[in-house]
Amino acid sequence: MIPLVGGFRSLGSRRRFRRALGWLSLGALAPALFACNARTVERPDIVPSMTDKSTVSLVANRNVDLLFLIDDSSSMKLSQDNLRRNFPAFMTALKNLPGGLPNVHIAIASSDMGAGDGTINACGPTGGGKGGIFQYAPRGDCVATGLDAGATYISDVNGVRNYTGSLEDVFTCMAALGQEGCGFEHQFAAITRALGADGQAPPSENQGFLRDDAYLAIVMITNEDDCSASPGVGLFENSANTTIDSQLGPPIGFRCNEYGHICDGVHPDRHAPNGDVNATRTYGSCVSAEDGVLRNVADVAAGIKKLKTDPDNQIVFAAISGLAAPYTVHWKSPPPGSDTKPWPEISHYRTAADGSFADPSPRISQLVREFGSNGLQLDICGGEFSGALSRIADKIADRIRKPCITGQVAKKPGTAIDDCTVTSFSPDDSGKVIEQPIAACADTNGAGPCWQLAAGENGCAGQTIAVVPDPAVPPPIWENAGVQCALCTPGVTDAARGCP
Repeated sequence: MIPLVGGFRSLGSRRRFRRALGWLSLGALAPALFACNARTVERPDIVPSMTDKSTVSLVANRNVDLLFLIDDSSSMKLSQDNLRRNFPAFMTALKNLPGGLPNVHIAIASSDMGAGDGTINACGPTGGGKGGIFQYAPRGDCVATGLDAGATYISDVNGVRNYTGSLEDVFTCMAALGQEGCGFEHQFAAITRALGADGQAPPSENQGFLRDDAYLAIVMITNEDDCSASPGVGLFENSANTTIDSQLGPPIGFRCNEYGHICDGVHPDRHAPNGDVNATRTYGSCVSAEDGVLRNVADVAAGIKKLKTDPDNQIVFAAISGLAAPYTVHWKSPPPGSDTKPWPEISHYRTAADGSFADPSPRISQLVREFGSNGLQLDICGGEFSGALSRIADKIADRIRKPCITGQVAKKPGTAIDDCTVTSFSPDDSGKVIEQPIAACADTNGAGPCWQLAAGENGCAGQTIAVVPDPAVPPPIWENAGVQCALCTPGVTDAARGCP
């Protein structure tokens, strides 16, 4: 964070998803896999056992829109270099998917959205900065990115590219944003602005990036927590607020902690215990304040989810960042002549081997959790990013790969029919989601729409679910399927259910 300079207002009051189906997808509902009980005097009970949601998507759609939010404030160069150095590992993981590289759009946005009235060092006015506009100019040692003239993001769809050279080289030329951006990072505001998830249309430069039928993956690279002030809130006022005892406290980054977090049920205290400049205080259970000074995490998540009709299945949200804890405040001497009392500063929660560091980030952790099993937070101080990026690629791959059922599927009692229930979810002409059961192909003599078990693919030693469409009926604009299968308990015999 950086000190404030100048003045600002006083603190105020607190898709559509389209899918071209060749067959159905296994959707956002986690399938319950059921076990056969071994009792012999009555029909076995069915006991649910939930599976990992990340393994349940069965999709024909290979379109993926990837947004990288890169913090370009001071101290981020090492982390940016780490990203650029290890981005090829991310692309290798995607290229190794069945069918090769998905049909990707890849864009980069900066965390710089301004702060204050424009007099803060390195910060334009609030709502300004880089404004969520995609960053596509060549940087670092690059003379050109390789993007076609007029392109603002990478596009590689069905072999048609808007760039020359390798995708990896184009990205690394775009991603070297530097560290001259505003030190009051507005990561959430930048993401929602870039995608038009804040209730307004995205910037004109960003038009065409989001595709109705594409999965959306958002990846944050940042070493500090979000400080996206709510509209109209003068958190960065610094003409009347210059000391510990002023309303907002001294003009430093700790305001983002004091007004953005609740720890142990209270806001972190800016006052040093007994005025001791050498004091420290450690807090626990830190979460976003959610009282309107900073943008509420729940509102940010809701805005992003509205971009997709099926957000539980269509959005992956990942952060390579500081984690929520440990959370410790220390104090330091104020600049000469500015105050008589110590000023607070959040302690780095961890320093990496390369000298990069990160601060605790409860708001980012909370936003990741809003996306459930589709959210992933990884430690920015955990060394090379190759492992973290590979895990993110795996999350994206979960949307594309067919699921693998490794247990033996039981039969419906007294029959030779596999005991699975498949339910279709698709919109009608008004957009209302309609729920309809899909019959087993064994019951329809193979006439679609129907489902059947199929051999696992791409290293899966078990089975998967394949859905046969009705060729006489045009496919809906999108369609998902929830699946439940009964599995035999290993070592338990139940002849009526086909369990050896």
